[in-house]
Amino acid sequence: MTSEQLIEECLKTCGHDFAKTRAERVVSTQSLPVLWGLIENCKQLNLPKADLEKLEFRSAYILEAVYLKDSQSFTPFLPRFFEIFPSVTNGSMRRHFSKICFFAIKKGYSPPNVEAIATACADWIIDLHTRVAVKVWALDILFEFSKTEKWLKELLPEIIESISKNPSQGMLVRLRRIKNNLSVP
Repeated sequence: MTSEQLIEECLKTCGHDFAKTRAERVVSTQSLPVLWGLIENCKQLNLPKADLEKLEFRSAYILEAVYLKDSQSFTPFLPRFFEIFPSVTNGSMRRHFSKICFFAIKKGYSPPNVEAIATACADWIIDLHTRVAVKVWALDILFEFSKTEKWLKELLPEIIESISKNPSQGMLVRLRRIKNNLSVP
């Protein structure tokens, strides 16, 4: 699969099983390096803002599906993934990056820039414009880091308390689960 083909696929209408079917093609044609190159270089493409945002979102959506289908093939890209994770600005892209980040950390991957990732997650959680799904995954990432990072284990109850005021239903469910695991009142 070429970069041009991926761009065309991402800019078309997003239908049923969009990410799953494209991820299967990416895996079967061993095109993950092409997809990753597209994700890293999207901003250099001369596209209208709406198309650029669509491309960023949909390529990240495919990347998540690839990761969930075959996380081993993604291993060579993890160092760079974690390097760019804190700088992702597209809200829809953050959702997919957060999900990949959470599962990679849960599987035992230890990124070298934990503080930068945790800071980005905390910033996303407190930002009023961040979508709930991103906040939920960011909170899960902080919870996973708190298992190995003492400073974050001490800070997490404060973060939980601050987002416990008027939470959405989705956040409320996640907060309950994390509070139970942390033994936070």
